[in-house]
Amino acid sequence: HFKNLAHGSNFGVVIDTIPSLMNALRMVWIISRHYNRDEWMVPLMERIAWEISEHVARVINIRAILRESPESIKLRTGEAMTTLKTWKNSYLDVRQKIEASGRDARWEFDRRRLFEKTDYMSAICQDLYNIAQVMEEFYNIFGPELKAVTGEP
Repeated sequence: HFKNLAHGSNFGVVIDTIPSLMNALRMVWIISRHYNRDEWMVPLMERIAWEISEHVARVINIRAILRESPESIKLRTGEAMTTLKTWKNSYLDVRQKIEASGRDARWEFDRRRLFEKTDYMSAICQDLYNIAQVMEEFYNIFGPELKAVTGEP
């Protein structure tokens, strides 16, 4: 699972990996004598959040992404947002399963430590998506018809 997060070829691989990784961590939380305490599980979860955010940062390079077509920007930022939201939603789902079972220790970690950076990155990706949407609308408004009317190339 960790290799898929670090070296996944695209966001689809990472998105598919996150839920199964979280279920595996749930099993580790239940079975392990070492990782069933907050002081050991939180750093592991932080490392996973860091790896996901690094993957998104590698793909969504701010210096280069705005040179791409609006369609490409929207596709990549949409996939990045889905990846980041999958991370948070998978955590919440597994937490709910653990609490519903009632027999295991609670899975309540500091959400700020786990999600502050990924939530921020998700908001930035949403902003980039909105920029691409506006760029696409401008390209449509100032398209070939307007250029033909004004006579400017």
